[in-house]
Amino acid sequence: MNFLKNSHAALGVILIVGIMVHLHPGKDSAAWEGTKETQDVRGLDRRISTLEQRLFSIESSISQLQQSAFAQRSTVPQSNARDLEINLIRADMQALQLRINEIECGLLKLDERTTVSARDNRRSSGARPTDHCRLNPATPLRLSTRP
Repeated sequence: MNFLKNSHAALGVILIVGIMVHLHPGKDSAAWEGTKETQDVRGLDRRISTLEQRLFSIESSISQLQQSAFAQRSTVPQSNARDLEINLIRADMQALQLRINEIECGLLKLDERTTVSARDNRRSSGARPTDHCRLNPATPLRLSTRP
């Protein structure tokens, strides 16, 4: 919206400057008074046509700028929506990975509880399990809430 206001203001300034340049070509007032009476209709018509052509080219340039600005605006939300979707998928993947890790830990605790011979062999050799899931197999497994 700000772009439209600026473009309309610029168009107004260009129009005023163009009219001033064509109405007052830089001569002093005495010379201007003399040409005022001798100015023909064909010259005025040519100047007006030139102004119309310039205004048309300015309007077409402004409309092209507006179209490109609208085209850029329409592509931005799509990329934002795609980025948002990618972030949601990443969050879901992280939640699933956490859930898989918790289930693996539960299986290791269960394995530690049920395979007595392997646990006794580790204890007799003095090797302590490095996995935190095997350290305290009697503790209950606490799973996070379901994703």
